[in-house]
Amino acid sequence: MSARSFPNRATASTRSARVAGFAFAFALVISGCGSSSTRSGTAERPATSEGAAPATGAGAAQRAVDARSIEGPSEVADVPAVEAPARPAAPKLPTTVTDVNGAKVRVTDAQRVIALDLYSTLTDTMIGLGLADRLVGRAGSDTQSILADLPVVSRDGLELNTEAVLALHPDLVLTNLTIGSERVYAQLEAAGVTVVRFAEVPSIADIDASIHAVGEVFGLAAEADRLAARTEAELREARATIASLRRATPRPPRAIVLYVRGHSGLFFIFGPGYGAADVLDELGLDDVAGDSGITDLAPANAESLVGLDPEVILTMADGVESTGGIEGLLARPGVAETTAGRHERLVIAGDNQLLAYGPRTPANLVAVARAIYTDAASH
Repeated sequence: MSARSFPNRATASTRSARVAGFAFAFALVISGCGSSSTRSGTAERPATSEGAAPATGAGAAQRAVDARSIEGPSEVADVPAVEAPARPAAPKLPTTVTDVNGAKVRVTDAQRVIALDLYSTLTDTMIGLGLADRLVGRAGSDTQSILADLPVVSRDGLELNTEAVLALHPDLVLTNLTIGSERVYAQLEAAGVTVVRFAEVPSIADIDASIHAVGEVFGLAAEADRLAARTEAELREARATIASLRRATPRPPRAIVLYVRGHSGLFFIFGPGYGAADVLDELGLDDVAGDSGITDLAPANAESLVGLDPEVILTMADGVESTGGIEGLLARPGVAETTAGRHERLVIAGDNQLLAYGPRTPANLVAVARAIYTDAASH
């Protein structure tokens, strides 16, 4: 077994437990492109093709402005799927890996694979390694065009349809436990399916280890090296693009990431423990939640929102839709009283664009940065 360890942190399992306790039903929506200064009653986005948004350096014609001068909500453009190698990879099996729980898992067959996580990181990594042809099913969050014909095996975001999984006769299931439960995965194992459990990827610094962890399952160390190196190079290019976009903004705008689900009344401010700190830092924003001592989640009530007074609010498209669109979000106590709320400066992205760390992170960061730092006329 390789000496390389899976990306992990002590809070990986407790974070999943907290999410379940809050009934944290993440459901992903891929965002469309555009920015509008006109307030909308819904979170509708114009249809776009998956390849419509350039990944990093392109799009320089968009006019960067002081982000604090923009009026109205902005929606984050789709980004292309991860580029697959010219030739499919051939796994070198068997392998033995140590999963997030410390259990040794022997992988002997990987002809039919299902990768399950709410952020599409595992499927993105498989595509980037050259393993897309082995995927036989997908989660509802996996909206990449290359996977469009695969049957969906998840329900309502977090739930996993065991029967639908078994009907596809997978040899191997990969999961970071953001979809499904231990009970469900135990049922799959009892039916003879090999299950490898990963940690969630909590930061950009963990992307390299995450890619290598997936590569280790398939015995593809060299392929993982190439994908990790390519992702790091794209991240350097993305940072340069974001730095250029930020030049018209004299200081980092105060910002927070909000989680909202209207149907269940959930409304939270994300702290560093939920991945918000990295994305805000990469985007050149002032993380006022982290600065104020919020570490994981904090209720997004009127007092906390007004006290933090963000100039930019980042949130997820499905949550905005669930709470009644832009109008519904602004009607939440305290939102309209913030500087961001008064100017309707809301940046709306898909969950897999905002808080996911994997091979598509560089392109997603640039897409979010363009929504923050360019005006409506240039979109």
